[in-house]
Amino acid sequence: MNIKRAVKKVLRGLVLLMKEREMIPIPSPVNTNTLLDGKVALITGGSGGIGMGIARAFLRSGAKVIIAGTNTEKLSQCLQKLRTGGGGARLCVISA
Repeated sequence: MNIKRAVKKVLRGLVLLMKEREMIPIPSPVNTNTLLDGKVALITGGSGGIGMGIARAFLRSGAKVIIAGTNTEKLSQCLQKLRTGGGGARLCVISA
């Protein structure tokens, strides 16, 4: 048996083994409101659209959020929006 046939045979065997092992996901309920309790998230560019959305999601999941950015006005506007949207949110705003 040449090397090429031997390699093909081994690969076929591995593929068959992978097909035999059917993985079935086991669903488990997750409370997304407490998923990040006790965690701290540092978000750079947090006063923009995507950054603010990430900050909002992290706050809803229970994380403490630090938002960093270079525009103090945008950061303070973002702070007000996040405080009105998230109950009891504690935020630390850092500007350069």
